[in-house]
Amino acid sequence: MKKTLSLKKKIIISIISIFLAMIIIFVCVFCFLSFPFADKIDDAYISQNTTLNEIKQNYKEVFFDDFENATLNEKFWNFEGSRTNRNNELQTYADSLKDNNIEFENGCLNIIAKQEKRNGKEFTSASITTQGKVAYKYGIFEIKAKLPKGNGMWPAFWLMGQTQFFNIQLWPITGEIDIMESICGKDDDQKIYSTIHYGGTVFSGSLYRQGGEFVLNNDKFYNDYHIFGVVITDRQMLFYVNDVIHTYIDITDSKCDTFRKYDKYILLNLAIGGEWAGSPDETTEFPNIYSIDYLKIYQEDI
Repeated sequence: MKKTLSLKKKIIISIISIFLAMIIIFVCVFCFLSFPFADKIDDAYISQNTTLNEIKQNYKEVFFDDFENATLNEKFWNFEGSRTNRNNELQTYADSLKDNNIEFENGCLNIIAKQEKRNGKEFTSASITTQGKVAYKYGIFEIKAKLPKGNGMWPAFWLMGQTQFFNIQLWPITGEIDIMESICGKDDDQKIYSTIHYGGTVFSGSLYRQGGEFVLNNDKFYNDYHIFGVVITDRQMLFYVNDVIHTYIDITDSKCDTFRKYDKYILLNLAIGGEWAGSPDETTEFPNIYSIDYLKIYQEDI
């Protein structure tokens, strides 16, 4: 006599089949996103003797936000929000303008770090991104900004790669470009760092990093506004402060293919404390401000 499965067993088998199918789909998508289908490297190379002004003559402006409208343009920007947790930092990030960690003054966007309790943290701040809204693979990315002052302040202007699969960001597979980071206070208020992270997996973290630093002579970055930027081609990255190119990184190695594969979106944030910055102390004043005058993106004028 032919045996038939009970309804309960059929349901169990169906659930298991669906679960296994989801695992297979996830693995296939993960492998596809991880495989470096990078652009072919061309022959264009910017000489280290070339000045920034000479480079910019071959580029045209394609994006500009000067924050003159005194609000955050939702066509461009997202809040990373309070669920963001990196580097054992001490702040919770704002979820919206209502949290009052972003203000607009004299045509500038101010990211404000405060000593106040929210979401179980002792400090608040903000991080905004253009993920899923504004992203380019190559070009010049530039801001004009005045940095905060005091121990434990960690302002940054950086780029992350995003996939075309629901704008997912898989760090470090999609790459990270830190155009400007500053560990404020102590003896570092005149210094910024520029670094790239790549290689590895979402499980192992970044395997490789390259970068450099720039020291401002006879001044501090909290005293006035300065220009921070990077020129990205398929062969190299050139980091600059004001009109001085301070770090050249060759990315022709196949390990750097991630930077030729993914478009890059922008992040502007002010972290507090964490594994690198150290903690605020009695000399750190709150509220503390990271002020951005404008953001510009240029593309090569072909």
